[in-house]
Amino acid sequence: MPKPSLLDQLFGDAATAFVAGWPSEVRIDHGDPARLPALFQQSILQNVEQLADRYRGRLSFGRGLRSPKTFDSNANAASLLQLGLTVFFQDVAGSVPGAVPFLRQLEVELGVVAGSARLSAFASSGDDGVSCHYDAEEVISIQLLGRKTFHVAPMTQIEHPYGAQFGPEMVAVENLYEQAREGFPDTTDANFSIHTLQPGSVLYLPRGTWHRTEAQEPSLSLSIVIRPPVLADALLGWLKPWLLGDARWRRPLYGDRDQHSVALKPLLGELAQRLTQDAEAPILSWSSAPAVETTDLLRVPGSRITWLEPAIGAPARLRLQVHALDQDWRERVTLDTEIPAALLSAIAWIDGRVTAFSLEQLDQQLQQLPGIAHADLRQLLDLLVKAHALRQLVPR
Repeated sequence: MPKPSLLDQLFGDAATAFVAGWPSEVRIDHGDPARLPALFQQSILQNVEQLADRYRGRLSFGRGLRSPKTFDSNANAASLLQLGLTVFFQDVAGSVPGAVPFLRQLEVELGVVAGSARLSAFASSGDDGVSCHYDAEEVISIQLLGRKTFHVAPMTQIEHPYGAQFGPEMVAVENLYEQAREGFPDTTDANFSIHTLQPGSVLYLPRGTWHRTEAQEPSLSLSIVIRPPVLADALLGWLKPWLLGDARWRRPLYGDRDQHSVALKPLLGELAQRLTQDAEAPILSWSSAPAVETTDLLRVPGSRITWLEPAIGAPARLRLQVHALDQDWRERVTLDTEIPAALLSAIAWIDGRVTAFSLEQLDQQLQQLPGIAHADLRQLLDLLVKAHALRQLVPR
């Protein structure tokens, strides 16, 4: 018998309806907490104090039933809860064993880009909650401890809202203004429905759904937050590096403005032609870790590729290591593995390459050598990209 999908475990009999309405329809399912994925059965998620002691990420708190204001804090979450506050654990995936592979599998089931989902947690005392707002992302809320009431209504003023959350008395972030030309969202005519969640309840809210919460007793819930890139992200993520690869777009705007306007016209014409002819696939693929055969690759400065050749008569394997600099400029071992010794010539060629290259070029360079399969080269490049020895460039 096949193992139930994560969505089946989360939504039970409502899973089919959830998938059919994804991502635009509110969906709720009540049931025994034991049906939930094993991730949510762990002791760390059955005790707020234990989660607070383990958690090392960003934390914020507020009094949601009294004010929408929240404040960042380095205090222990359990201490904040004792003061009657609502505490927001912004990303608990690193503190809960198994959370990261769970999120990756859920992304596959939902058909969203890897890295789109994160896991946060809300803990409230018995007389508080979260003020009314909408989120610019999809949210699956799983109630683990206590009872909590959601007041839910569609937000109709902005279709596909982008950016940060917004609600009455909240500060509008900069990118909301262009979305709100017809007026900022408000709840004046919103028709709220009420859903009371108990341990085991799962509620899905599409992005742009008004909601506020009230905890009837001490409460702990998890939120699976799903934020795939939008089309604008895909375009902008591809466009700027693509332009910066052309020296004409890097020209500083010194001197006569009219002169620059003359130079800009043919560039805009070329860009328009590129966008209307064959850029669609690269733009969309670039937002979701493109395959190495679709891009050029370039050595990452400061990275080192080292290998130990096999001894005579030893198995035809060699040990490959990559050292790369982290964000603090400290060198780390990012790859330590064994690969077929036949790939030694490929590694040596890559290690000595100072300009960008493609998988096709590497393949052509080594095609005269026996025992090197195209699939092996592709896998090698994947390893080197993930180890930060190679960087994929925007498809041109």
